[in-house]
Amino acid sequence: MKKIKSILAIAMISTLVVGTLAGCGTKAPTKTTSSVDSSKPVSLAFWEQDDPTAQKTLDKLIADFHVANPTITVKRTHYETEDLRKNFSTASLGTTGPDVVLSPNDNLGVFVPGSLVQPIDTIVGEDFMKTLDEKTLEAGKFTGKQYMIPDRNGNEVLISYNKKLVTTAPKTFEELEAMGLKLKKEGKVDYGLVFNEVEPFFSIGFLGAFGGKVFDDVNATSPKPTLNTPAVTQWMTFMKKIHSEGLIAKESDATVADNLFKGGKAAFIINGPWGFADYKKAGIDLGIMAIPTINGKSPAPYSAVKGYTVSAGVKDANKLAAVKKFLMFVNSKDAQLKMVDAHQQYPTNLEAMKDAKITGNPLIVGQKDQLSKATPMPNITQMRAIWDAIKPVQQDVLSGKTKPEDAGAIMQKKAIEGIKALGL
Repeated sequence: MKKIKSILAIAMISTLVVGTLAGCGTKAPTKTTSSVDSSKPVSLAFWEQDDPTAQKTLDKLIADFHVANPTITVKRTHYETEDLRKNFSTASLGTTGPDVVLSPNDNLGVFVPGSLVQPIDTIVGEDFMKTLDEKTLEAGKFTGKQYMIPDRNGNEVLISYNKKLVTTAPKTFEELEAMGLKLKKEGKVDYGLVFNEVEPFFSIGFLGAFGGKVFDDVNATSPKPTLNTPAVTQWMTFMKKIHSEGLIAKESDATVADNLFKGGKAAFIINGPWGFADYKKAGIDLGIMAIPTINGKSPAPYSAVKGYTVSAGVKDANKLAAVKKFLMFVNSKDAQLKMVDAHQQYPTNLEAMKDAKITGNPLIVGQKDQLSKATPMPNITQMRAIWDAIKPVQQDVLSGKTKPEDAGAIMQKKAIEGIKALGL
Protein backbone atom coordinates (compact mmCIF):
# COMPACT_ATOMS: atom_id res chain seq x y z
CA MET A 1 0.00 0.00 0.00
CA LYS A 2 2.83 2.40 0.84
CA LYS A 3 4.39 1.84 -2.58
CA ILE A 4 1.07 2.42 -4.36
CA LYS A 5 0.52 5.65 -2.46
CA SER A 6 4.03 6.77 -3.40
CA ILE A 7 3.46 6.12 -7.09
CA LEU A 8 0.07 7.82 -7.01
CA ALA A 9 1.69 10.87 -5.46
CA ILE A 10 4.32 10.90 -8.19
CA ALA A 11 1.66 10.79 -10.88
CA MET A 12 -0.26 13.61 -9.20
CA ILE A 13 2.78 15.86 -8.92
CA SER A 14 3.72 15.05 -12.53
CA THR A 15 0.46 16.51 -13.77
CA LEU A 16 1.68 19.83 -12.43
CA VAL A 17 4.60 19.55 -14.88
CA VAL A 18 7.07 17.22 -13.23
CA GLY A 19 6.62 14.46 -10.72
CA THR A 20 8.30 12.32 -8.14
CA LEU A 21 8.07 10.93 -4.66
CA ALA A 22 10.59 9.37 -2.37
CA GLY A 23 9.85 5.76 -1.62
CA CYS A 24 11.41 2.40 -1.21
CA GLY A 25 13.79 0.83 -3.71
CA THR A 26 13.38 -2.30 -5.76
CA LYS A 27 15.56 -5.32 -5.20
CA ALA A 28 17.55 -6.31 -8.27
CA PRO A 29 17.23 -9.76 -9.77
CA THR A 30 20.11 -11.93 -8.64
CA LYS A 31 20.23 -14.08 -11.74
CA THR A 32 19.23 -13.69 -15.37
CA THR A 33 19.40 -16.04 -18.31
CA SER A 34 21.79 -15.12 -21.12
CA SER A 35 19.74 -16.65 -23.92
CA VAL A 36 16.20 -16.20 -25.16
CA ASP A 37 13.96 -19.22 -25.61
CA SER A 38 13.36 -19.15 -29.39
CA SER A 39 10.05 -20.95 -28.94
CA LYS A 40 8.68 -18.08 -26.86
CA PRO A 41 8.36 -14.79 -28.75
CA VAL A 42 9.09 -11.75 -26.60
CA SER A 43 7.69 -8.25 -27.02
CA LEU A 44 9.52 -5.30 -25.44
CA ALA A 45 7.85 -1.95 -24.87
CA PHE A 46 10.51 0.73 -25.39
CA TRP A 47 9.78 4.33 -24.38
CA GLU A 48 12.15 7.14 -25.30
CA GLN A 49 12.53 10.87 -24.93
CA ASP A 50 14.67 11.76 -27.93
CA ASP A 51 14.68 14.11 -30.87
CA PRO A 52 13.16 13.38 -34.30
CA THR A 53 16.49 12.62 -35.99
CA ALA A 54 17.48 10.25 -33.19
CA GLN A 55 14.08 8.57 -33.34
CA LYS A 56 14.68 7.68 -36.99
CA THR A 57 18.04 6.17 -36.11
CA LEU A 58 16.49 4.22 -33.27
CA ASP A 59 13.94 2.77 -35.66
CA LYS A 60 16.74 1.59 -37.96
CA LEU A 61 18.60 0.04 -35.05
CA ILE A 62 15.42 -1.69 -33.86
CA ALA A 63 14.86 -3.10 -37.37
CA ASP A 64 18.45 -4.42 -37.45
CA PHE A 65 18.01 -5.88 -33.99
CA HIS A 66 14.87 -7.73 -35.07
CA VAL A 67 16.67 -9.23 -38.05
CA ALA A 68 19.35 -10.57 -35.70
CA ASN A 69 16.77 -11.60 -33.09
CA PRO A 70 13.57 -12.56 -34.95
CA THR A 71 11.73 -13.76 -31.84
CA ILE A 72 12.12 -10.39 -30.09
CA THR A 73 9.84 -7.51 -31.09
CA VAL A 74 10.62 -4.00 -29.85
CA LYS A 75 7.85 -1.41 -29.99
CA ARG A 76 9.12 2.17 -29.68
CA THR A 77 6.93 4.93 -28.22
CA HIS A 78 8.03 8.55 -28.00
CA TYR A 79 7.18 10.91 -25.14
CA GLU A 80 8.35 14.40 -24.33
CA THR A 81 10.23 14.72 -21.04
CA GLU A 82 7.42 15.55 -18.65
CA ASP A 83 4.90 13.23 -20.31
CA LEU A 84 7.33 10.34 -20.07
CA ARG A 85 7.77 10.83 -16.33
CA LYS A 86 4.06 11.24 -15.73
CA ASN A 87 2.98 8.32 -17.91
CA PHE A 88 5.65 5.99 -16.55
CA SER A 89 4.56 6.75 -13.00
CA THR A 90 0.92 6.16 -13.86
CA ALA A 91 1.46 3.09 -16.07
CA SER A 92 3.50 1.37 -13.36
CA LEU A 93 0.25 0.88 -11.44
CA GLY A 94 -0.95 -1.48 -14.17
CA THR A 95 0.57 -3.57 -16.95
CA THR A 96 0.82 -0.98 -19.74
CA GLY A 97 4.18 0.52 -18.82
CA PRO A 98 7.50 0.22 -20.63
CA ASP A 99 10.12 -2.48 -20.25
CA VAL A 100 13.01 -0.21 -21.29
CA VAL A 101 13.24 3.58 -21.13
CA LEU A 102 15.73 5.97 -22.76
CA SER A 103 15.82 9.37 -21.02
CA PRO A 104 18.08 11.89 -19.20
CA ASN A 105 19.72 10.79 -15.97
CA ASP A 106 17.96 13.38 -13.80
CA ASN A 107 14.90 11.15 -14.19
CA LEU A 108 16.55 8.79 -11.73
CA GLY A 109 15.42 11.22 -9.04
CA VAL A 110 11.87 10.15 -9.94
CA PHE A 111 12.34 6.60 -11.16
CA VAL A 112 14.33 5.18 -8.25
CA PRO A 113 12.43 6.64 -5.27
CA GLY A 114 9.20 5.70 -7.04
CA SER A 115 10.39 2.08 -7.37
CA LEU A 116 9.91 2.29 -11.13
CA VAL A 117 13.29 0.87 -12.23
CA GLN A 118 15.73 -1.81 -11.17
CA PRO A 119 19.56 -1.97 -11.07
CA ILE A 120 20.82 -2.57 -14.57
CA ASP A 121 24.39 -3.87 -14.17
CA THR A 122 23.10 -7.21 -12.85
CA ILE A 123 21.11 -7.61 -16.06
CA VAL A 124 23.85 -6.97 -18.65
CA GLY A 125 26.72 -8.38 -16.59
CA GLU A 126 30.12 -7.17 -15.41
CA ASP A 127 31.97 -7.88 -18.67
CA PHE A 128 29.64 -5.67 -20.69
CA MET A 129 29.84 -2.87 -18.13
CA LYS A 130 33.61 -2.80 -18.68
CA THR A 131 33.05 -1.79 -22.32
CA LEU A 132 31.56 1.55 -21.19
CA ASP A 133 33.17 4.75 -19.93
CA GLU A 134 33.48 4.63 -16.15
CA LYS A 135 32.95 8.38 -15.66
CA THR A 136 29.64 8.43 -17.51
CA LEU A 137 28.52 5.30 -15.69
CA GLU A 138 28.86 7.26 -12.44
CA ALA A 139 26.23 9.69 -13.75
CA GLY A 140 23.89 6.73 -14.18
CA LYS A 141 24.02 5.80 -10.49
CA PHE A 142 21.58 6.69 -7.73
CA THR A 143 22.36 6.07 -4.06
CA GLY A 144 25.44 4.20 -5.21
CA LYS A 145 23.62 1.69 -7.42
CA GLN A 146 23.80 1.47 -11.22
CA TYR A 147 20.31 2.09 -12.56
CA MET A 148 21.20 3.51 -15.98
CA ILE A 149 23.44 2.68 -18.92
CA PRO A 150 24.29 6.07 -20.45
CA ASP A 151 24.58 6.02 -24.23
CA ARG A 152 25.79 9.62 -24.60
CA ASN A 153 27.61 12.21 -22.53
CA GLY A 154 26.90 15.92 -22.60
CA ASN A 155 23.26 16.85 -23.05
CA GLU A 156 24.40 20.40 -22.43
CA VAL A 157 23.17 23.55 -24.15
CA LEU A 158 25.56 25.88 -25.92
CA ILE A 159 25.53 28.54 -28.62
CA SER A 160 25.11 27.59 -32.26
CA TYR A 161 25.44 30.38 -34.78
CA ASN A 162 24.90 30.99 -38.48
CA LYS A 163 28.27 31.78 -40.08
CA LYS A 164 26.56 33.54 -42.98
CA LEU A 165 25.29 36.10 -40.49
CA VAL A 166 28.09 35.99 -37.92
CA THR A 167 31.54 36.05 -39.49
CA THR A 168 33.42 36.37 -36.19
CA ALA A 169 32.17 34.65 -33.06
CA PRO A 170 31.56 37.04 -30.14
CA LYS A 171 33.86 36.73 -27.15
CA THR A 172 31.35 38.11 -24.63
CA PHE A 173 27.60 38.09 -24.29
CA GLU A 174 27.68 41.87 -24.56
CA GLU A 175 29.24 41.47 -28.02
CA LEU A 176 26.64 38.85 -28.96
CA GLU A 177 23.89 41.20 -27.80
CA ALA A 178 25.26 44.09 -29.87
CA MET A 179 25.66 41.89 -32.95
CA GLY A 180 22.17 40.45 -32.65
CA LEU A 181 20.47 43.82 -32.21
CA LYS A 182 22.46 45.30 -35.11
CA LEU A 183 21.46 42.46 -37.43
CA LYS A 184 17.85 42.93 -36.36
CA LYS A 185 17.98 46.69 -36.97
CA GLU A 186 19.41 46.06 -40.44
CA GLY A 187 16.51 43.70 -41.19
CA LYS A 188 18.75 40.67 -41.63
CA VAL A 189 17.11 38.69 -38.82
CA ASP A 190 13.92 38.75 -36.81
CA TYR A 191 15.83 38.11 -33.58
CA GLY A 192 19.47 38.08 -32.64
CA LEU A 193 19.14 35.13 -30.25
CA VAL A 194 16.50 32.44 -29.81
CA PHE A 195 15.97 29.58 -27.39
CA ASN A 196 13.20 27.69 -25.65
CA GLU A 197 11.84 30.33 -23.26
CA VAL A 198 9.29 27.93 -21.78
CA GLU A 199 11.66 25.44 -20.17
CA PRO A 200 14.15 26.95 -17.68
CA PHE A 201 16.69 24.26 -18.59
CA PHE A 202 17.68 26.49 -21.50
CA SER A 203 18.16 29.65 -19.44
CA ILE A 204 19.27 28.42 -16.02
CA GLY A 205 22.90 28.53 -17.14
CA PHE A 206 22.71 32.31 -16.90
CA LEU A 207 22.14 31.97 -13.15
CA GLY A 208 25.72 30.73 -12.81
CA ALA A 209 27.04 33.91 -14.42
CA PHE A 210 25.55 35.84 -11.50
CA GLY A 211 27.01 33.48 -8.90
CA GLY A 212 23.76 31.68 -8.12
CA LYS A 213 22.81 28.07 -7.55
CA VAL A 214 19.55 26.27 -6.80
CA PHE A 215 20.57 24.35 -3.64
CA ASP A 216 22.73 25.16 -0.66
CA ASP A 217 24.42 21.75 -0.84
CA VAL A 218 23.24 19.28 -3.46
CA ASN A 219 25.03 16.46 -1.61
CA ALA A 220 23.36 17.12 1.73
CA THR A 221 20.81 14.72 3.18
CA SER A 222 18.13 17.41 2.85
CA PRO A 223 19.37 20.06 0.39
CA LYS A 224 17.62 23.41 0.73
CA PRO A 225 16.55 25.54 -2.24
CA THR A 226 18.39 28.86 -2.64
CA LEU A 227 16.21 30.80 -5.06
CA ASN A 228 15.40 33.89 -3.01
CA THR A 229 18.79 35.46 -3.64
CA PRO A 230 20.28 38.55 -5.35
CA ALA A 231 21.65 36.20 -8.02
CA VAL A 232 18.15 35.08 -9.03
CA THR A 233 17.01 38.72 -9.15
CA GLN A 234 19.96 39.53 -11.45
CA TRP A 235 19.15 36.50 -13.61
CA MET A 236 15.50 37.48 -14.00
CA THR A 237 16.45 41.13 -14.59
CA PHE A 238 18.80 39.98 -17.34
CA MET A 239 16.09 37.80 -18.89
CA LYS A 240 13.60 40.66 -18.83
CA LYS A 241 16.15 43.01 -20.42
CA ILE A 242 17.00 40.85 -23.43
CA HIS A 243 13.29 40.13 -23.83
CA SER A 244 12.19 43.78 -23.67
CA GLU A 245 14.89 45.03 -26.03
CA GLY A 246 13.89 42.43 -28.62
CA LEU A 247 17.10 40.41 -28.66
CA ILE A 248 15.00 37.29 -27.99
CA ALA A 249 11.50 36.50 -29.21
CA LYS A 250 8.40 37.73 -27.43
CA GLU A 251 7.32 34.09 -27.09
CA SER A 252 9.29 31.00 -28.06
CA ASP A 253 9.23 27.30 -27.34
CA ALA A 254 11.68 24.76 -28.77
CA THR A 255 9.88 24.46 -32.12
CA VAL A 256 9.63 28.21 -32.66
CA ALA A 257 13.29 28.72 -31.79
CA ASP A 258 14.44 25.92 -34.10
CA ASN A 259 12.34 27.13 -37.01
CA LEU A 260 13.60 30.71 -36.66
CA PHE A 261 17.22 29.58 -36.64
CA LYS A 262 16.83 27.03 -39.45
CA GLY A 263 15.03 29.66 -41.52
CA GLY A 264 17.93 32.10 -41.18
CA LYS A 265 15.76 34.47 -39.12
CA ALA A 266 17.96 34.27 -36.03
CA ALA A 267 21.72 34.60 -35.80
CA PHE A 268 22.28 32.63 -32.59
CA ILE A 269 20.45 29.84 -30.79
CA ILE A 270 20.90 28.29 -27.36
CA ASN A 271 20.24 24.60 -27.80
CA GLY A 272 21.93 21.25 -27.44
CA PRO A 273 24.03 19.18 -29.85
CA TRP A 274 20.90 17.24 -30.73
CA GLY A 275 19.94 20.15 -32.98
CA PHE A 276 23.11 20.11 -35.12
CA ALA A 277 21.88 17.55 -37.65
CA ASP A 278 18.68 19.47 -38.39
CA TYR A 279 20.55 22.78 -38.69
CA LYS A 280 23.02 21.34 -41.18
CA LYS A 281 20.19 19.69 -43.09
CA ALA A 282 18.52 23.10 -43.34
CA GLY A 283 21.66 24.44 -45.03
CA ILE A 284 22.99 26.43 -42.08
CA ASP A 285 26.75 27.06 -42.17
CA LEU A 286 27.08 26.11 -38.52
CA GLY A 287 29.46 27.35 -35.89
CA ILE A 288 29.36 26.46 -32.20
CA MET A 289 30.75 28.02 -29.04
CA ALA A 290 30.29 28.11 -25.29
CA ILE A 291 27.71 30.60 -24.05
CA PRO A 292 29.91 33.70 -23.67
CA THR A 293 30.65 35.57 -20.47
CA ILE A 294 28.28 38.08 -18.90
CA ASN A 295 30.16 40.86 -17.12
CA GLY A 296 33.24 38.67 -17.31
CA LYS A 297 31.66 35.57 -15.75
CA SER A 298 30.82 32.36 -17.61
CA PRO A 299 27.28 30.95 -17.58
CA ALA A 300 27.07 27.39 -16.26
CA PRO A 301 24.39 25.35 -18.05
CA TYR A 302 23.65 21.88 -16.80
CA SER A 303 25.31 18.88 -18.38
CA ALA A 304 23.99 15.36 -18.11
CA VAL A 305 23.93 11.93 -19.67
CA LYS A 306 21.06 10.19 -21.36
CA GLY A 307 20.67 6.48 -21.12
CA TYR A 308 18.68 3.29 -20.70
CA THR A 309 16.82 2.08 -17.62
CA VAL A 310 14.85 -1.13 -17.09
CA SER A 311 11.42 -1.22 -15.50
CA ALA A 312 11.13 -2.82 -12.08
CA GLY A 313 8.23 -4.79 -13.52
CA VAL A 314 10.50 -6.84 -15.80
CA LYS A 315 10.99 -10.06 -13.81
CA ASP A 316 10.37 -12.89 -16.27
CA ALA A 317 13.69 -14.58 -17.08
CA ASN A 318 12.97 -14.80 -20.80
CA LYS A 319 12.07 -11.11 -20.99
CA LEU A 320 15.14 -10.14 -18.95
CA ALA A 321 17.29 -12.08 -21.42
CA ALA A 322 15.64 -10.20 -24.30
CA VAL A 323 16.24 -6.88 -22.53
CA LYS A 324 19.88 -7.81 -22.07
CA LYS A 325 20.27 -8.56 -25.78
CA PHE A 326 18.62 -5.27 -26.71
CA LEU A 327 20.74 -3.20 -24.33
CA MET A 328 23.97 -4.80 -25.50
CA PHE A 329 22.98 -4.27 -29.13
CA VAL A 330 22.05 -0.58 -28.89
CA ASN A 331 25.13 0.18 -26.79
CA SER A 332 27.63 -1.58 -29.02
CA LYS A 333 30.31 0.46 -30.77
CA ASP A 334 28.57 0.42 -34.15
CA ALA A 335 25.13 1.28 -32.76
CA GLN A 336 26.40 4.16 -30.64
CA LEU A 337 28.34 5.60 -33.59
CA LYS A 338 25.15 5.54 -35.65
CA MET A 339 23.33 7.39 -32.86
CA VAL A 340 26.12 9.99 -32.76
CA ASP A 341 25.09 11.08 -36.25
CA ALA A 342 21.76 12.08 -34.73
CA HIS A 343 22.59 13.49 -31.29
CA GLN A 344 26.17 14.74 -31.97
CA GLN A 345 27.35 14.02 -28.44
CA TYR A 346 30.13 11.89 -27.04
CA PRO A 347 29.34 8.16 -27.01
CA THR A 348 30.01 6.06 -23.92
CA ASN A 349 31.27 2.86 -25.54
CA LEU A 350 35.05 2.94 -25.04
CA GLU A 351 35.85 1.77 -28.58
CA ALA A 352 33.39 4.23 -30.10
CA MET A 353 34.99 7.09 -28.16
CA LYS A 354 38.32 6.38 -29.89
CA ASP A 355 36.83 6.25 -33.38
CA ALA A 356 37.90 8.88 -35.92
CA LYS A 357 34.24 9.70 -36.39
CA ILE A 358 34.41 11.20 -32.90
CA THR A 359 37.95 12.53 -32.64
CA GLY A 360 37.73 14.12 -36.09
CA ASN A 361 34.31 15.74 -35.66
CA PRO A 362 34.67 19.47 -34.90
CA LEU A 363 31.04 19.69 -33.71
CA ILE A 364 31.79 17.12 -31.02
CA VAL A 365 35.32 18.15 -30.10
CA GLY A 366 34.10 21.76 -30.06
CA GLN A 367 31.80 20.97 -27.13
CA LYS A 368 34.70 20.49 -24.72
CA ASP A 369 34.86 24.17 -23.82
CA GLN A 370 31.19 24.34 -22.87
CA LEU A 371 31.30 21.04 -21.02
CA SER A 372 34.27 22.28 -18.97
CA LYS A 373 32.11 25.21 -17.78
CA ALA A 374 28.92 23.22 -17.24
CA THR A 375 27.47 22.01 -13.94
CA PRO A 376 26.44 18.35 -13.59
CA MET A 377 22.66 18.08 -13.45
CA PRO A 378 21.51 17.18 -9.93
CA ASN A 379 19.58 13.91 -10.16
CA ILE A 380 18.12 14.25 -6.68
CA THR A 381 14.37 14.06 -6.28
CA GLN A 382 14.13 17.66 -5.01
CA MET A 383 15.19 18.94 -8.45
CA ARG A 384 11.67 18.28 -9.69
CA ALA A 385 10.36 20.90 -7.27
CA ILE A 386 12.99 23.38 -8.48
CA TRP A 387 11.86 23.10 -12.09
CA ASP A 388 8.23 23.38 -10.99
CA ALA A 389 9.06 26.55 -9.09
CA ILE A 390 11.13 28.30 -11.76
CA LYS A 391 9.12 27.54 -14.91
CA PRO A 392 5.89 29.52 -14.26
CA VAL A 393 7.67 32.42 -12.58
CA GLN A 394 10.12 32.85 -15.46
CA GLN A 395 7.19 33.02 -17.87
CA ASP A 396 5.44 35.56 -15.64
CA VAL A 397 8.57 37.73 -15.57
CA LEU A 398 8.82 37.71 -19.36
CA SER A 399 5.12 38.48 -19.76
CA GLY A 400 5.31 41.34 -17.24
CA LYS A 401 3.06 39.72 -14.64
CA THR A 402 5.89 39.47 -12.12
CA LYS A 403 8.71 41.92 -11.43
CA PRO A 404 12.24 40.48 -11.56
CA GLU A 405 12.88 41.63 -7.99
CA ASP A 406 9.88 39.60 -6.76
CA ALA A 407 10.69 36.44 -8.71
CA GLY A 408 13.14 34.87 -6.27
CA ALA A 409 10.81 34.98 -3.29
CA ILE A 410 7.97 33.44 -5.31
CA MET A 411 10.25 30.71 -6.69
CA GLN A 412 11.58 29.94 -3.22
CA LYS A 413 8.09 29.61 -1.76
CA LYS A 414 6.99 27.32 -4.60
CA ALA A 415 10.14 25.20 -4.27
CA ILE A 416 9.71 24.73 -0.52
CA GLU A 417 6.05 23.83 -0.97
CA GLY A 418 6.93 21.43 -3.79
CA ILE A 419 9.59 19.65 -1.74
CA LYS A 420 7.18 19.37 1.16
CA ALA A 421 4.53 17.93 -1.15
CA LEU A 422 7.05 15.29 -2.19
CA GLY A 423 7.36 14.22 1.41
CA LEU A 424 11.00 15.27 1.63
